[in-house]
Amino acid sequence: MRLLLLAKNGLNKVRAHHKELKQADLEDSIKSVSPGEWCLLTHPELLGAWVCFVNPLIDEKYSNIHLITFIETHKQSSFSAENFIPEILRKAYEKRQRFAGYNKGARIFYGASDGLPGLIIDQFLDKAVIQINTAGVDRYRLLVKETIERLISGKTYYLDNSKYREKESLPTFENEIIPSIEIEENEIKYLLRAQIMQKVGFYYDHRENRFQLMQMLKRLNLKFSHATDLFCYAGAWGLSALKAGVETVSFVDQGDFEEEIKVGLDLNNLAGRGKFFRSDVFKFLDEAILKNQLFDLVLCDPPAFAKSHLQKDQALEGYSKLHRKVMKASRPGSLLVFSSCTHYVSNDEFQKNILDAAFKENKKLQLIQTGMQGWDHPVSSLNDKSNYIKCYFYLMES
Repeated sequence: MRLLLLAKNGLNKVRAHHKELKQADLEDSIKSVSPGEWCLLTHPELLGAWVCFVNPLIDEKYSNIHLITFIETHKQSSFSAENFIPEILRKAYEKRQRFAGYNKGARIFYGASDGLPGLIIDQFLDKAVIQINTAGVDRYRLLVKETIERLISGKTYYLDNSKYREKESLPTFENEIIPSIEIEENEIKYLLRAQIMQKVGFYYDHRENRFQLMQMLKRLNLKFSHATDLFCYAGAWGLSALKAGVETVSFVDQGDFEEEIKVGLDLNNLAGRGKFFRSDVFKFLDEAILKNQLFDLVLCDPPAFAKSHLQKDQALEGYSKLHRKVMKASRPGSLLVFSSCTHYVSNDEFQKNILDAAFKENKKLQLIQTGMQGWDHPVSSLNDKSNYIKCYFYLMES
């Protein structure tokens, strides 16, 4: 592998546990490096080298060097990506097998958190969907596919996102034809059509929060007659609520998910207890408020409101508007679950946004539980860059 020399500032970043670097962090130029090439990063003060992959085609304002693993000097000659990739995929897969229920479906590879930036893999029983967003991993598409199929003893499909791949100047391949996907999470079953799939299929990231919701509903000495699952997608939050004893749920989304909701209700013996409304969520809440059709459980899990830090203020305004409407549409004594997957809004900022909305609506909230992403989305701390899920459970006082 090509050897690249770290500059002093790059060395300091590496020592501070940074895993993404730029051209300015190196003494050597990366102009002659081919996109996605695996290289060795070294410095006289290091007792070895960092394996990395490099993409000189990425805009210089973004990181274009991803650190993968550190190897001692005497092991450098024996290292190969062809051996490393199957091993790191196997370790990530086996890690998920430690958790009860995750063997039936989980995110079995989570990018940099599992050691390969830009690689996302979700398993659905005997199928898996793969997304690659970095040139360094894209070089080994076939190897990734073959390895995962051996691990799950099933079939894998690529679901590339052209927008994500554009940043790395990656080609756009025609996605494979994916059949409808069977999903099982927390003993609840789903069936998802390929043509309406988002990201890499199903949002496993809230699985522990949905489990927490089910336990909470069974422990609260309250009657939950009518709930709403806002931005419902396949209806995971609402079906979880029904399974825990809520009488009826209104599922709301702009997308065409009526078939998913109907099938989900049937698969889980909940037919007749839910109805899908294809609507803008803000408009749906306005109509509910106008008609005084209030809810005693609101499950609010919108998509990301900001794609970059430049949109953070706009996102916070959107959350404020949404949270105020939710409170207006809720009965006194209701349970409110507010979630966010916006990377650029912190836990503190999100919670302050909720409490500010409550103050403006003259509502008093009691925080009874918090949540984060599932165990198949590993993070090392609450401040980890990969820790993006926020979830707060509130009782709104009568």
